Amino acid sequence: MSQRNGLSETQLHIIHQVYTPFEDAHIGVACVDAQGFCLLSNPQFSSILGFHGESLAGKPLDKICPPEHYEATKARLQALFNNQLGSYKLRRDLYKKNNEIFTASVCVSAIRDEKNQVIAAIIIISDVAIDTTHELELKKLSYAVENSGSAVLITNAEGLIEYTNPRFSEVTGYSPLELIGKKPSLLRSDQTSDHIYKGLWHNILSGKQWRNTLLNRRKDGSEYWSFQSISPIYDQNDTLVNIVSVSDDISHIKEHERQMEQLAYFDPLTALGNRRRFRDDLDNLIHKPAEQVSALLLLDLDHFKQINDTLGHDTGDELLMAIANRLRFCTSEASSVYRLGGDEFTVLVHTADSTEDLVTLTTEILSLLGQPLHIGPHEIQATVSIGITLIHTDGDDASGLLKNADLAMYEAKRSGRNTFAFFHPKMDLEAKRALSLELDLRHAIDHEALHLLYQPIMDLRTGRVVAVEALCRWCHLLDGDIEPSEFIEKAEETGLILPLGRWVIKEALAMLIRLLNNQLPTINLSINLSTRQLEDPLLIPTFKALIEEHPSIKPNLTLEITEGVLLQNPQQSTDTLHALKQLGISLAIDDFGTGFSSLNYLKKMPVDILKIDKSFIADLPHDEDSAAITETIIAMAERLQLTPLAEGIETLEQKQFLISKQCFMGQGFLYSKAITEAQLFEMLAKQQDH
Repeated sequence: MSQRNGLSETQLHIIHQVYTPFEDAHIGVACVDAQGFCLLSNPQFSSILGFHGESLAGKPLDKICPPEHYEATKARLQALFNNQLGSYKLRRDLYKKNNEIFTASVCVSAIRDEKNQVIAAIIIISDVAIDTTHELELKKLSYAVENSGSAVLITNAEGLIEYTNPRFSEVTGYSPLELIGKKPSLLRSDQTSDHIYKGLWHNILSGKQWRNTLLNRRKDGSEYWSFQSISPIYDQNDTLVNIVSVSDDISHIKEHERQMEQLAYFDPLTALGNRRRFRDDLDNLIHKPAEQVSALLLLDLDHFKQINDTLGHDTGDELLMAIANRLRFCTSEASSVYRLGGDEFTVLVHTADSTEDLVTLTTEILSLLGQPLHIGPHEIQATVSIGITLIHTDGDDASGLLKNADLAMYEAKRSGRNTFAFFHPKMDLEAKRALSLELDLRHAIDHEALHLLYQPIMDLRTGRVVAVEALCRWCHLLDGDIEPSEFIEKAEETGLILPLGRWVIKEALAMLIRLLNNQLPTINLSINLSTRQLEDPLLIPTFKALIEEHPSIKPNLTLEITEGVLLQNPQQSTDTLHALKQLGISLAIDDFGTGFSSLNYLKKMPVDILKIDKSFIADLPHDEDSAAITETIIAMAERLQLTPLAEGIETLEQKQFLISKQCFMGQGFLYSKAITEAQLFEMLAKQQDH
């Protein structure tokens, strides 16, 4: 810009001061003299007119005006310089460099010096088409923000609220008037840690967007979860001018997550932690340094199935909830309680000073849970058996520790229930032995690797064999002879007693048929039945089919049951025994006198023989109590028209005592141990010869 325009340095300086703020503006700005020559123009002015990158300084601007408007435009400009016209604004078609016509919005204002003389005009132009598009876009954006489903908040650089949309008011309960000029911190719930807010401001001041969830507070004091996206807005000079927050109320999502977590980690019945939560917490406890004693307690309700079966599952569920509440009362910050499922609960003891503290806690649990519970019309006294294993001491593996606690818990049950036991490594060996025994027994049954022996039952008066009792024996390939009490008990526990019992019945009856076919002296065959066998729906059909196929065995067959059968399920047992009796089978009660059976039940049972337990026979005739009991049983049998039979006779004195008291049948080592089928046939053959 030179002085040939007749402008002084001072005037040029004033013009430049007015122009400078618009130099980088996004609108077209130029300064012209009274003759219409361009003094200054910014890049946007040149761009709008199609002179991209070219300076228009010193060039006349009359070429951009259509001829028909030239004189009017020139006259208006002169009026401005002569102080006859103030600032004016109009729409005018203008020419671009390529002679393309466009409609422009033109605003012309005077630039005055210190004497208030007009020294130049500042012209601002914009393309109306572009302005209209921008205005429409702004309207769209404004409409979108106003009607957005997200809450929008805008603050200035100092963090004071300048704008909130209607959704923001819906979520927070604050009106725009209550928010404008305030800081967003009025929404803080004090449930969000300070380091999150520090991270937020660090991002904003670094020019980065921040995204995270915040727990905020509404105007009414209620809390809500908000997922927020907060962005800084900078001007062309990289100065922070605004902060925009767009947020969504995700309280329903958080509630759904909470419910899902509740389902995933908590038992729906008792609201205790479930098996998954227990395993996670146990793993965490295992990985902590072993600074103090920590332990796993496994609790199992005693006889819970019986409660469920007799009082109903609803009562059972109420009992489980009551047990859970009592366990909560027993535990503290140093321990936590869980329900694994069914009637199994666990307690994790995170820290204890010693094992004595564990004993104290366990004793308190047993005492509290043992108190009577009133559930509906019922008073229930529930007890538990507890197994304890020490974390780190007994193992550092979750599955292994749970197995240890399970073994200890079963040891507590074997010790009488309503007590506790600590895990000991020998329990693991015993468990492995039991598992091995079960697998081997199953194999032995499947491959008929068992065998039967027969103990003769004698007429004490004549010394002749009148019957035999079939006894199952097992010679293990590696361990040799397994005690019958051991493998029979295992068969009862595992359900193998049913296939084992069927095999015994089949083999024993096959022996009886061979004996009858060999025309040896006719004797009775006694076979033992367990409670599980009496509950077997195939028992009656099996014997019925055997008797129909071999009628000759019917008068020679006796089935033995223990007194325990009379106690466990008396009605079903009675019905089954009557059905067996109708088939012509004799029935005997084994080990009589040891099972505390009811004489009323005994009277209803269709039995034929009472077998006096060997524990009473062993001390005859010198022990007065044994003698009195034995004499009473014999007298009772006679009164009930039953045949008494003594077990375990080993001396002549015992034999003479029994005969004197009118007991004429017995068995024991005085006569013979259990023998093989061949030995039995040989014994009977000799008896036949005499």
